[in-house]
Amino acid sequence: MKSDHLRQRRTLLLSGVCLAMFGLSARADNEEGVWAGIQKSGVLKVAFYKDFAPFSNDGKGVDVDIAEALAARMGLKMSPLFFDADESMDDDLRNMVWKGHYMGYGPADLMIHVPIDRDYMVRQDKVEFLAPYHRERYAVAYDKRKLSDLETMAPFEKEPFGVVADTLPDSLMLSADGGRYRAQIRHYKSLDDAAAALRSGEVVGVMALQGELEGAVQGDANFAVVPPPLALLNRRQWPLGVAIRKGEQQLGRAIMAAMNALIAEGEVERIMARGHVVWRAP
Repeated sequence: MKSDHLRQRRTLLLSGVCLAMFGLSARADNEEGVWAGIQKSGVLKVAFYKDFAPFSNDGKGVDVDIAEALAARMGLKMSPLFFDADESMDDDLRNMVWKGHYMGYGPADLMIHVPIDRDYMVRQDKVEFLAPYHRERYAVAYDKRKLSDLETMAPFEKEPFGVVADTLPDSLMLSADGGRYRAQIRHYKSLDDAAAALRSGEVVGVMALQGELEGAVQGDANFAVVPPPLALLNRRQWPLGVAIRKGEQQLGRAIMAAMNALIAEGEVERIMARGHVVWRAP
């Protein structure tokens, strides 16, 4: 589906390892009383991607549960705003964080599942990135009944291998090791389709984002989800956090304090585990 391609494309653009400290700018609140207004309403509006299992799909998922826990920790009730990914991350941030969609909905108080990248952050003058809660990377899910392990990609010179079309795994596997895997690549429109092909035996492995793969196999002992035995992809890991309008310091501090508490208490890890996602510290 369209949103699958767009999310993967923007992830490719933001998938560097970020070692920066996360915090708020020194600017004062652009809108006095933003946090006070949220407290008075008792509601925290949170933007989620649609059709994004296991994080936010059909009104539920890991990100939805984390946002509910975050709001509760802040003394609020969470109100979800689900949206379709637009053409770029800039578009999503404009629609969901600082301006609102031209169709009349949004913005939310915060947007969750935002890749945090140092170079991208410095180019944004209307958005603040904070409260990292998970670390994402690429991985391979493979059928343990057909492969005993995956120390190299060599098995996929002969075994069929699935990727979502027009994503980084697609581009990489077409050219990796001189193109030796090209004949075995099977293209799918979405990760749901690729995961279904893995479960049916149509392919032996699938490469995609690790959290999505873990959610797709749902802890099934017949499948393993492992880092890809490719140095280029193993170096591509990035934190996920939230985005708010720049200058809303009081709101930002409240979000960071609540998220840090949820992480320290193990609640984020427990929520991830319920969605079959292995929590990785940001």
